[in-house]
Amino acid sequence: MVILQFTKETLKLLRTVRKGQKTVLLNLTKKSIAGLSDEAISNTIQDLISQEKIRKVNQLVISIPRHLVTVRNLRFPSVDDAELQSMVGLQAGKQLPYPTDELIWDFKVIEKNPDGYSDIFFVIAHRNAIDRFLNILADCKLRIKRIVLSSEALLGWYLTAYDSRPKDASLVKTGAVIDIDTSYIDVVILRGERLEFSRSFPFKRNPEEMAEEIRKTFSSYERESSKKISFVVLTGIEERAAILKACIENMYKDEKIDFAHPLKVLSMDYRETRADYFDLSRDTSFSHILGIAYNSKDIVMNLLPSEEKENLKKQARRKMLAKATLLLSVMICVLSAVFINGLINTTRQVNLINSKIKETAPRVKKLKEISQNIALIREHLNMKGSSVDVIREVYKIVPQAVSVSVLDFELGRSLTIRGVSSDLSSVFKFSSNLGKSDYFEECQIKYAQKRIVKTKEVVDFELSCRLRKIKDESR
Repeated sequence: MVILQFTKETLKLLRTVRKGQKTVLLNLTKKSIAGLSDEAISNTIQDLISQEKIRKVNQLVISIPRHLVTVRNLRFPSVDDAELQSMVGLQAGKQLPYPTDELIWDFKVIEKNPDGYSDIFFVIAHRNAIDRFLNILADCKLRIKRIVLSSEALLGWYLTAYDSRPKDASLVKTGAVIDIDTSYIDVVILRGERLEFSRSFPFKRNPEEMAEEIRKTFSSYERESSKKISFVVLTGIEERAAILKACIENMYKDEKIDFAHPLKVLSMDYRETRADYFDLSRDTSFSHILGIAYNSKDIVMNLLPSEEKENLKKQARRKMLAKATLLLSVMICVLSAVFINGLINTTRQVNLINSKIKETAPRVKKLKEISQNIALIREHLNMKGSSVDVIREVYKIVPQAVSVSVLDFELGRSLTIRGVSSDLSSVFKFSSNLGKSDYFEECQIKYAQKRIVKTKEVVDFELSCRLRKIKDESR
C-alpha cells in the first residue's frame, strides 16, 4: 500500500507491505512542494517514487485534509442502512450552496439509538478539490483506490497507538486527539472508538490563541452533546505540541493531557530503532498516513467519486473474468491434448478413446455452460441501466420541492416512484424531466393527491415509467 498526503507545503509518502498479520513499513519520506504548480507536483511524485525505488503501486490511498471538506453531525429517523443511504444522499445539496453533481460525499454512523434515530457523521467535499488529486495522480499514471478523510485517519492512529477499546460500556470515555502539523491543527473528538466530532484550523504562532481555539471546540461539542471531555492526546510536531500542552493544562486542570509521538504506532523505542524517521518528523506530522497504514480496517469512509468507484469495481470484475477465461483456456487445452493424443493411438486403443470421450463429455458440457455464462457476464458489463445508474439519474433530476420516499425498480423494465411535493407543478415538472432523460420513457402520473400537514398543503404522488435499454459505449 502506498499512502500520499498533500499539505500546502509538503508532500508525504508512506509505503507498507503485509507479512502475515503484520504491517511492515518500507518507506516513509517527504518532499517540499511549497509554491509548486500541479504539474510540478506530479513530477515531484514521480521523482519521489523513483528515488524510493518503488517499482509498482498496486494500492494508492490519499489522505484529504480536514480543512478541504465540510462536516455535519446529523440525525435521521431510521436505523436501516439502505434508508440512511437514501436520506443522507438527499441532504448533500441542502448543506452547501452547490448543485448536487458538484459535490462528493460519504458518511459513517456514529450511533443507532433505541428511539429509531441514527446519529450520522456526514462529510461533503467539492468535486474540484477531489478532481485536483485525481488529475495530479493521473499525470503520474497512478490510479487512486481510496480518498480518506484525515480526521478518520487520525482516529485510526490513536486506536492503534493506545489500543484502548473497553468492552464494558460503562468504562467508555470521551476524549480528544489533536494533531499539530506545519500549517494546520486537526482536532477529533471520540467516544470509545467512535468518531463523533472533528475540526481543523490554521496553526498560529501564539500558543494562547491556539489553546483558545481548542477551548471553543471543546465547549461547542460539550454543549451540543452534553458529554464531558475527560482526556486529551496531542501528537504531531513534538516541539509545538509541548508548548500547546502547557497552555491546555492551564485551562483544563482536571483532565489528563498526554503527548504521543506519531511514530508510537511503530514501536515504543522508536527514538533509537527508528532514528531516521524520528529526525524526518521533527518538523512534520505523519500521524494521518500512519493511521491509514496501521488501522485501515477502522476507516470506512471513501471520498472517491462514485464513477471512479464503479470503474474500480468493473476493473476487478474484468480481472476475475480474465482469470476465468484463462482457466477455461487451460482446461480446454488439456482436454484437447488428451483427445488428440487418443486420436493418434493405434486402432487397438479405439475402445479406450471411446471410453475417454464418454468420460469427458459431461466436463465438456460443463465448460460450454461456463463459456456461455462468461459471455452473459461480458454482455452485462457492457450494459448501462443498473439500479445504481437509474437511482443516480433520478436524484440528478428530482426538483428541490420534491421528496422521494419509494423507488420500486424492476431491472431492465420499469420504475415506480412515490413521494411528496410541496406543490403540484413540481410533480409535473419531475414527470417531464424523467421523460427527457435517456434512461426513461412513457412516464405517467398514476395519482397526485393533496393533503394538509401542519397547516401546509402537500401533494402525495406516484409516477411510473419504462426503462430504456442503453448500450454502454465507454468500453
